[in-house]
Amino acid sequence: MQGFAKKFQTREILELKATGIVRRIDDLGRVVIPKEIRRTFRIREGDPMEIFTNANGEVMYRIKECVDEFEYKFRDSTTGKDKKFKITEKRIVTYNPKLAKKQIYEINKEVEKARLLKASQAKKSEYGDSAKYVTFTPTDKKGNETDGKIKVSMNEDLIKKSLELAGYNMLVTSEISMSDKDVYDAYHNLWRIEESFRIMKSQLDARPVYLQKENTIVGHFLICYLAVLLTRLLQFKILKNNYSSEELFEFVHDFRVAKISERKYINLSRGTTFIKEFAALCKLPLTSYFLNEGEIKKMLSHRF
Repeated sequence: MQGFAKKFQTREILELKATGIVRRIDDLGRVVIPKEIRRTFRIREGDPMEIFTNANGEVMYRIKECVDEFEYKFRDSTTGKDKKFKITEKRIVTYNPKLAKKQIYEINKEVEKARLLKASQAKKSEYGDSAKYVTFTPTDKKGNETDGKIKVSMNEDLIKKSLELAGYNMLVTSEISMSDKDVYDAYHNLWRIEESFRIMKSQLDARPVYLQKENTIVGHFLICYLAVLLTRLLQFKILKNNYSSEELFEFVHDFRVAKISERKYINLSRGTTFIKEFAALCKLPLTSYFLNEGEIKKMLSHRF
């Protein structure tokens, strides 16, 4: 925190959460994290907390980790009794200002919806997702609990807690030797696994399978996996993750040339920003309208 204050040369209010909870940096560059947050996420005295910023100096997220024994319990299906056990695991808490802003907006939107529905005496089924911020209690005309009329009240405690924890996220892993940054990156790249399966189904026609013999089925999926692997290598190693997989497959599907004479071709591909930048990177004549046989061979034999 001291380095953060020194880097940006400021002693202004440092907003930990966009919920009205703010803490001032003191004369030594320190800042106090709210007790509720420390208790919830087991942030103890002396624990390190790292702050990540982008090129413009904006805080992207804050991260804190701890490795400890945590207790779990389960109910034994044979005896019906609760049993407890402990596991050594790493827990990583992150705070993302952009995520906090988004979640606070969504929470306030649902709370406002619940208040309007409460005022209009709407049915419970009309509340939808906003019902979690409302308590439904059976009461009589005097307010005593009964099986009759339903009393609707806002759950202010839950609303307050939800706003206080907006932007915070906890990752739990058994990989205690991995750094917090590696765990964070691995978690936020899980969507690429789903994307790889989607690529095989939509772009590579992995399914449905019109094959019957085991060897041909294995060969079919092996080709699909290799195609995804090569695409990912091109995307991450060569293009430095500056382009999406959709742009790569659009280029592969749309790039066309037609032979008009013995040694002359014309480029039928639609000019895109990706093709222009890819051609400049690889130094290939991908944007040329007329192509000769030598240029075609150069493109086909290109090695990255």
